[in-house]
Amino acid sequence: MSNVLIITKSEKSAHGLKALLLQEGFDRFKTAQSAEKAKLCTAIEAFDLIFIYTPLEDEVGINLSVYLSEHTDSGVVVAVSGDTFVKVGNHLLKHGVVTVEKPITAAQMHQCIIAFRAYSSKIKEIQQENKKLKEQLEEIKVINRAKCVLMQCLAMSEPQAHKYLEKQAMDLRISKKNVAEQVLTTYEM
Repeated sequence: MSNVLIITKSEKSAHGLKALLLQEGFDRFKTAQSAEKAKLCTAIEAFDLIFIYTPLEDEVGINLSVYLSEHTDSGVVVAVSGDTFVKVGNHLLKHGVVTVEKPITAAQMHQCIIAFRAYSSKIKEIQQENKKLKEQLEEIKVINRAKCVLMQCLAMSEPQAHKYLEKQAMDLRISKKNVAEQVLTTYEM
């Protein structure tokens, strides 16, 4: 199940894009005709894919694609006319936006969706790794703060404080981070 926001000023274009995206396995759609309405939709709801069929009612759609790429976790695809495809595509590439040339055929849509899925999969892996690293960094910060507190309050050396935290964690069968948090609760005021 994939949630798609289609942004186009034309109802006919929205219908055609829905038909192509249905063939690719997407099944939930919301439409917006302007950049303003699209921003409201993305503030309320998360989308797996945002498809912008330029131009829009209130702007071309290029600035919107950059904004949505930077402010959402959605994959963003922009359909532009052939005369601007290369220039716009090169500009949007550095923002992580996929560009496709209008009019869109089923084969083009298929290639675009393959790229989108590969990109999404890689982004999810990176986000999970990033989350894991942030948690590890936070744990290290808490443990180091606890070591400093033990060194200041109990006149321990750094190796003694480290050994104390490890021993307490083993004895109490809890993580070093939990021991460090208990130390901080006890000695920091």
